[in-house]
Amino acid sequence: MSPSRRLPGSQLLTQRTGRRTVSEARPTAVTICGVTRVVLLGLDGFPHRWIRPDVTPRMWELAATGGRAAEGGITGKPSSTYPGFCTLLTGRFPVAHGVRTTGSQSGTLPAWAGTWNRVLVPTLFDTCRSAGLRTAAVQGDHLMHPMLGTDAATWIWPPKGEVPQGTPLDDHGYPINAAVRPSLLEAARDGSLAFLFGHLNEADTVGHDTGPDSQASMACYRATDAVVGEVLDALRPDWADTVVMIVSDHDMEDRTDIPPIDLTADPGVRAVADDILGDGGAALLRLRSGVSPGAAGAAVSRVDGVAGWSQGSREMIVVDAQPGRIFSAWRLRFRGYHGGPATARTVALVGGGHPHVSAIAGTLARRRPHLADWAPTIAGVLGLDLSPTDGVSLA
Repeated sequence: MSPSRRLPGSQLLTQRTGRRTVSEARPTAVTICGVTRVVLLGLDGFPHRWIRPDVTPRMWELAATGGRAAEGGITGKPSSTYPGFCTLLTGRFPVAHGVRTTGSQSGTLPAWAGTWNRVLVPTLFDTCRSAGLRTAAVQGDHLMHPMLGTDAATWIWPPKGEVPQGTPLDDHGYPINAAVRPSLLEAARDGSLAFLFGHLNEADTVGHDTGPDSQASMACYRATDAVVGEVLDALRPDWADTVVMIVSDHDMEDRTDIPPIDLTADPGVRAVADDILGDGGAALLRLRSGVSPGAAGAAVSRVDGVAGWSQGSREMIVVDAQPGRIFSAWRLRFRGYHGGPATARTVALVGGGHPHVSAIAGTLARRRPHLADWAPTIAGVLGLDLSPTDGVSLA
């Protein structure tokens, strides 16, 4: 929607973020007939296997009337939150957008392992703003606002990416789903928003703390589905013009009693590695000067518990753990983990009344979508050009 069509009921606020001007308009409960809307819901750490009629009836119903990837979607490596959501909103792989991992070394990210700052490529929010379309980002993980480039969105929650005082938080310091819900529903009711990204984080926190198949996690999945159902209900006035996409960033698996893989304990690995950063079931390995990726890959492949490796850049490889295995890291206090190929499966659902839904559903029935495929799909539905992308439109 062009700026000239913004509704007078929206109170427009302007703030400065560096050299960029960000317009924030709180959503209003309005309907504009004929305006295409895309609502993308990201369920952090939500396992594909628990999208079932007895656990998630609202999402199952949406998929039954729209479509789903029966075997789930695919994410890259490491299969973790930051690179996954950055790929989702840019359509680019980590080597292009620059966010390589969620792992850290004592809470900090070494420069060779990518960035946690703003992605290096345009996002859907940038493209929508250039076209004059109104957007919103409502996120349970407030720390992702800067890296996802939501400074280009019309409206975000938490405001400026800062959690309001008194907001209920989970044990990891993120707003619980119940705290995200009011703003998410408010945005869903605003028919002037062409694109809404909603992020619910609680399944990831509970899965990490108690395991992805625990009773606590099951209760969280059911509660998450209830919030999704409320969002779907709020979208009903614009249903004929709406495409709803529901994805997750990664799956999750239980931690086993098998000791973590310590790559630095292997003399052959020490000979080729300048530094190593664990990210659950994956590890980033920085090559020593003069060492080829192939030589480093051969060295790590001889370590017990390693499933394989791939080249991440000219100076780095990504090492995969076998299912049920994780790599050593500075903090290993969780019961549920992700990062490796065993957790690279994502939720992939589509619904809504817009004509594009049937085409997307048909593609999901034929092939598993990569997280990179959703951004060019959304851009195409909204009549925008996001190129270049690594993903391919599903529509």
